[in-house]
Parts: sequence; structure tokens; C-alpha cells
Amino acid sequence: MIKKGNDKKRTVDSKTRVQLIRKGNEFFTEGNIPAAEKIFLTTDYKDGLVRLGDYYMGKSDIEKACDMYFKSENSSKIEEFCKYSAKVIQKWLKDDDDDAVVDKIIITK
Repeated sequence: MIKKGNDKKRTVDSKTRVQLIRKGNEFFTEGNIPAAEKIFLTTDYKDGLVRLGDYYMGKSDIEKACDMYFKSENSSKIEEFCKYSAKVIQKWLKDDDDDAVVDKIIITK
């Protein structure tokens, strides 16, 4: 089940939030993704969550990408992700249909 919204966000004052986001960006740039993710989730930094979603898509971690996109509440990324997912499902269904034809050919011979 996909949960909308970020249940990990915490209320922090704006100055602390800015400092944390800078540190999160630093971690992300250095490749320390778990640390960046923790900060971006805690501060509810939408752009950072989108970047994490893109990162996870690039790593083919579809579940994590989906989670980050939905937590970012970025409607264009969510729509893009849903279209991608629909294409994958269509391909699976087409492959299943092709397999059924192959099975028929094998059985009838």
C-alpha cells in the first residue's frame, strides 16, 4: 500500500532546517544516501525527496523511488512514475499474451 505524505517529518525552526538541508545536500553529493535521506525526510525537504526518488529510479529500486516521489508530493513526478508503472504492467501483460500463444503452438503440435 502506498502512503501519501511524510510520517517522518519533524517540526524544526527555519534556521535549523536550512542548516540540516545543507548538510543533507552535502551528504547526497558525497554519496552518503542514507544520511541524506534521513535528513530530507526529517525536514520534509521536497526537492531532496524528488532527487532521492530519481536516484532510486536510476538504481532500479522502484519501491524506494515510489516512496520518495509520493512523500515529496510532487504531482508531476508522481504522474510520470504512474505512467512508467502502467507501461511496465502493459509489457508484462503483453508478454503473458505472447507466452500463451507460444504455449498454444507447442500444445497443438
